[in-house]
Amino acid sequence: MNITPPAFSGNAPKAATRPAVPEALADVALVDGPTCAAAASISLSSWHERVRTGEAPAPVVRAVRCTRWRLADVRRYLQELPQRQSAAGAERLVTNATAASRKAAAKRTAEVAA
Repeated sequence: MNITPPAFSGNAPKAATRPAVPEALADVALVDGPTCAAAASISLSSWHERVRTGEAPAPVVRAVRCTRWRLADVRRYLQELPQRQSAAGAERLVTNATAASRKAAAKRTAEVAA
């Protein structure tokens, strides 16, 4: 059985377009955890872990099944994230290089003593 969809007339309603959100209103908007995690390109559990450790901003509303973050706080956190990650990476590099230097010096000392 062949069913063809009805033809649309030329008077079909056009999709409603939303006006742009004013910047002042966007700064006080509240977003949920999945939105924050998606903006940071991480999983929801990773987002909650960052909030728990204090790396990410704390929620401003915490109720049963209704935890919300201020969009301005999340935006600021995401803008500062590359600087924090590069600083943490530099610290890790210095720590690893220092440890490797100590091991190499200890090995040389042990070889000379033997």
